[in-house]
Amino acid sequence: MSDPPRRPILKLKFPPASPPAPVPTPTPAEPAGTRWKCKPCGGVVVITGLEPADEDVRCPACNARLGLAGDFQAPDGDGKVRARRLPALRDPA
Repeated sequence: MSDPPRRPILKLKFPPASPPAPVPTPTPAEPAGTRWKCKPCGGVVVITGLEPADEDVRCPACNARLGLAGDFQAPDGDGKVRARRLPALRDPA
């Protein structure tokens, strides 16, 4: 039952090279500004404070209208927005 193969099995002349070491990818820097979490989908929205006060702010993930930029810039959070403010990131160093 040990019949020889009909065709010869091809063999590599040289052993395969070892894969190169993985290059560490740098982590992207967080954009400057206040981070908010979209209530409809949970996406992160960054408000830089450079937006005009009468401009609509939309979620980049679900395109939901979250409110006006002026409402996000209110000092006490009195504006009517559909997002929650996220705590500031701590510097790991």
